[in-house]
Amino acid sequence: MLALWWIKRDFRLDDNAALHAALTECGQVIPVFFLESDIYLAQDASAFHLHAQLTALADLQNSLRLRGAELLIVRCNLPLGFSLLRQHIHFTHIFSHEETGAAVTFKRDIAVKKWCDAESVIWQEVPQSGVVRALRSRDNRQQYIAERLFDSEPLPVPEVVPQPLLPSLTINQHDCYQIPQLQELAPQLLDERIQWSSVQVVNERRAKRTLDSFLSDRGIGYRGGISSPNKAFFYGSRLSPHIAWGTISLRRIFSRLHRRLTELEELLNAQPDNKLAQRWHKSLEGFSARLFWRDHFVQRLESASWMESRALNPAYEQLEYSRDAARLDAWIDGHTGFPLIDACMRCLQATGFLNFRMRAMLVNFACFGLHIHWRDLQYPLARLFTDYEPGIHFSQIQMQAAIVGINTIRVYSPLKQLMDQDPDCQFIKRWVPELRGFSAEQIACHESITLPGYPAPLVDAEHNIRIMKERISVIRKSDEGQESAQRVLVKHGSRMKQKRTKKIHKLDAKVPAAKQIDLFGV
Repeated sequence: MLALWWIKRDFRLDDNAALHAALTECGQVIPVFFLESDIYLAQDASAFHLHAQLTALADLQNSLRLRGAELLIVRCNLPLGFSLLRQHIHFTHIFSHEETGAAVTFKRDIAVKKWCDAESVIWQEVPQSGVVRALRSRDNRQQYIAERLFDSEPLPVPEVVPQPLLPSLTINQHDCYQIPQLQELAPQLLDERIQWSSVQVVNERRAKRTLDSFLSDRGIGYRGGISSPNKAFFYGSRLSPHIAWGTISLRRIFSRLHRRLTELEELLNAQPDNKLAQRWHKSLEGFSARLFWRDHFVQRLESASWMESRALNPAYEQLEYSRDAARLDAWIDGHTGFPLIDACMRCLQATGFLNFRMRAMLVNFACFGLHIHWRDLQYPLARLFTDYEPGIHFSQIQMQAAIVGINTIRVYSPLKQLMDQDPDCQFIKRWVPELRGFSAEQIACHESITLPGYPAPLVDAEHNIRIMKERISVIRKSDEGQESAQRVLVKHGSRMKQKRTKKIHKLDAKVPAAKQIDLFGV
């Protein structure tokens, strides 16, 4: 039997359950990646995403060749790509990981399933996280998390990947053994604002090095460091792009993290007053908590695929927003007249990275301060994240817009965040050069004084925030709002406070409610 390993968001050989299943069940395996224009030109896609995939693909191609295998790259949408490929190679099975993606990939997978059924091709999807497909109740989810992420060892890299002798293969006039350049494939995605030297490289080798450096060096400053837009570039784990594109598995990260925490606990048992070990332990516990909550939010999209276009809590569909398109344009371009907001947007445009607190502030301020509809934010912001993960993205957009109805309303003040996280305005001056000639004190007073060369605030943010909080409060207190919130809580609320999972280092007891949303940019 001959199988295809359909590479989706799993650009790795280490701990790859789909590849392992294909090798185990079929013996001969052909890795294949489809460059689907429907996907890489979709409304949520960008040069950051395609660059990450092509870079990861090149590294994976080299690793496969060292193991005697060739990787096919087919430029075609699916399921047509499978039909064209089968004219040259008679595969009987397809193995891939389960994907919780945006609507465009969800619809694609439905079409692939129909094609497989019609062609008598067996398609086996393998889970690679704690997200459970067709989950009936969150009460049962903890057993899956334990089995998939903690109670089983990561799978080793295969020594060889056996495959038949492949023919010279050209599909749609493209050599199936050549990885195209981004400029050739999708020049329309290129943006002159991107500083490619500052964009994180995403591939399996870099993922391993990033994890190594975090657990041995950088991780000591994680606690406290990740709140700062200046420090997070170094003290953040920087693993989120690797997790999003599958260049490292969650199980591998948890396995390494568990060993490191165990070492620290043994050291603290012997030396309770060891300040360095205490700091390390607190930082890594904080990282472990945020990492664990990742699948909690992805599960929401898996269980409610429609939340990309509709509010998870239907009571908030009636919430009113501004119809002023100029506000959205100013927010996206970083010209709102609010220095920290503008600096964050320009940083994202250039690097594809921003720490979670600043990301949350961007969404929160857009919805509360600028009255931009949360749906209008989703795709422009998705395009700016190198670590774009649809399940987290759509969940976090609605959480920061305060329309889920089961969380405390949080409103981020850009001025307070400036004073707390960038008091010297280093970050602001780096990304908003118009403000480099002003003092930190002047920049902090931007709402009350004129800063020549820099726009005045686009709106009266405090006034808008009060209005939006009142609108949301009315819905929350209404019968419809409370009934809808209860239904959301039952279906999508966490069960971690009630149940414990082996080897989580008491995460549920350690993580306060306010911290359970700090996932993006871990």
